[in-house]
Amino acid sequence: TVKCEIKNRIATISFFHPQSNSLPGSLLRSLTAEIDNASANPDAKVIILKSEGEKVFCAGASFDELTSITTLEEGKYFFSGFASLINAIQK
Repeated sequence: TVKCEIKNRIATISFFHPQSNSLPGSLLRSLTAEIDNASANPDAKVIILKSEGEKVFCAGASFDELTSITTLEEGKYFFSGFASLINAIQK
């Protein structure tokens, strides 16, 4: 899950995945969209990114999804999710 709350000009974007907050492609795309939306929102001056749950902040790539990649195109699509997220954060 990914959710965003804006309060006192602070956008807090939180995410959760039951496998130690791993990042499958769908979660990467949702995070990117929420960061882009918060960045464009004049009510938000600061963005905080946090994970839900009690374990690690983020385990990284979803190994289940990563090990299912069988073609170059699938690999490019999967890793472009990370590139898009990094670009959204940089903006």
